Order: sequence, then C-alpha cells, then structure tokens
Amino acid sequence: MTRARRVLLIAASLAATAGGVAACGSEGISPKLDPEQHQAAVLFDQRCSGCHTLSVAGTQGSATNVRTREYKDGPNFDQRKVTTNCALYAIRNGGFSSGPMPQNIVTGADAELLAKFLDQVSGSDVHIAPGATTPPDCPPAG
Repeated sequence: MTRARRVLLIAASLAATAGGVAACGSEGISPKLDPEQHQAAVLFDQRCSGCHTLSVAGTQGSATNVRTREYKDGPNFDQRKVTTNCALYAIRNGGFSSGPMPQNIVTGADAELLAKFLDQVSGSDVHIAPGATTPPDCPPAG
C-alpha cells in the first residue's frame, strides 16, 4: 500500500471514530412530541439536562451507577413520575433535598410549561402494580 493511501485510510478512520464519539449519548428530542411539548423539551434540555435524565427530551444527566453518582445528579424522570404540582414545587424551591438545584431555575410561564410537560411524560419506565397506591402529591407550589 502506498504511503498516501495509508495516510488517507488512517485519516478516514480517525474521522469516523471522532464522529462516533461525538454522537455517543446524544439521542435528541423525540419527534413524537406535539409543538408545546417540544418547546418544553427544548427548555428541559437547556436548563435541566446536566443533572436529569428524560429520554423524550434526549437528556442523560442522572447517574446510572450508584458508585459513580455525583452530588449534582438529580432524579431520572424516566424512572420517577412527577405531577405538575411536584415539579413546580421543585423548580421554585430548588428540589426537595436542599441539593445543588438552584431555586427558580425556570420562572413564570416557562416553569408552568415545564411542570406540565414533566407531568405528561415522566415515569415512562414506572409500572404501578394493580391495587397499589400512588404517593401523595406535593405541597401547594404557590
């Protein structure tokens, strides 16, 4: 093989590897969302993706292994169902456990939109057994 072909082959291989690594972990926002949900998913991606996982928003911020968990890792919303009221409470108060989530990370109509979206799409991996009771709703978020 000539030197020029070898260099070209190596360069193509490196470019393919770099493209694969860049795409790793980036699922993107689900195309199945309606326009309002898509707007909320973009907001979730911008403000919440660093700490929370939500597959319909294409985010993977939560820890998948308890041994590698970081202090900032928030709940995985595929595995936790939240109501609009609970989401608003967490948004306004910086979560529930005095963790690193800032208070009012989203405000006003954006907070309402995001909370409603989480109520609609969170808990996709949660399966409640027949006859099981759901946890009580959060305190009023007013």
